[in-house]
Amino acid sequence: MTTRVAVVAAPFNQGGTTVATFAPYVSAGVDAVGAGGTTFGTSWPGGGGGGVVIPNQGNGAVWLYWVSGAAGAGITQVLVGQQAASTGQVLPATTEQMTLPATSSGWLGPWSPATYNQSAPTVVTYTGLINATALTLAAQGCVVIDFTTVTNLCVRAYQNITVSP
Repeated sequence: MTTRVAVVAAPFNQGGTTVATFAPYVSAGVDAVGAGGTTFGTSWPGGGGGGVVIPNQGNGAVWLYWVSGAAGAGITQVLVGQQAASTGQVLPATTEQMTLPATSSGWLGPWSPATYNQSAPTVVTYTGLINATALTLAAQGCVVIDFTTVTNLCVRAYQNITVSP
């Protein structure tokens, strides 16, 4: 079963226990609740491939931290949500595609809301998808990131907090 998990971003630059805390790879999982801390919140549902849907409001200061195990995490795609003149046409899913290497970690993002947020998730058609699950209305205003495998992958979303003088 292929699925996408809704993820709430944990505050990245806020005081407390979540400051600069990056979980090591122990077992595959996704922090779906945005709790931060030193362990990931839940395991990936369904197994196989999957993805995440992250609300990306305001200035687009959302990042996805990833950690892969020894077998590697495969391919990832960040879907470009911006339509060509409201036609329902978007760039192919392969436009923002990369390989996540084994026994590694890194960051994906940040993403401009104007380019990456889904503006008509139930209307757009992507070519070259690694996750053929149809987007739902819940993806509106969100960044969608898909993975070929989640059996060796942990992810957590973070969001910078705007600081005013």
